[in-house]
Order: sequence, then C-alpha cells, then structure tokens
Amino acid sequence: MSSFLTGVLLAYVHVFFTPLVLFEPVLKGWSVLYPEFRLVPFIDPYQVATLFFLTVVPYTVATIIPSWRAAAIAPDSVMRS
Repeated sequence: MSSFLTGVLLAYVHVFFTPLVLFEPVLKGWSVLYPEFRLVPFIDPYQVATLFFLTVVPYTVATIIPSWRAAAIAPDSVMRS
C-alpha cells in the first residue's frame, strides 16, 4: 500500500509540478510547432482505485498465497518428497 501511494504521489508531482522531463516528449511527439499547454491537476478516485486493483491485488495474490501455502506445509512432509 505504501509503495502504491508513494508511486501515485511521485507521479502526480512529476506530471504537475516539474518541467515534465520524461512525460513532455510523449505528449508533444515529433511536432516542432506546438502551443504552450499546462496540465490541469485532477485526480479521479475511480481511476486510482482501478489502478490499485489492477496492480496491487494480483501482485499480492501471486506472492502472499504461495508463501502462505509453503509456510503451512509440514516440514517433514517436504523433506520426504
């Protein structure tokens, strides 16, 4: 949860408060003449929740469940196989 919130916060700061070193060329493309634009800060809670459930939940399921199953197996049965 803390890494997700840190990533969202750093992305927000990068997009809205820095000179867009990494993001600006992607938006402008190969265009030489482009108008000055300023992005309006807006956070949609639905999109943040969707991003959370599409990134954090599968990772948690893929790491927590196998480690829990490995910890629940009796050590002697693992050593015998």
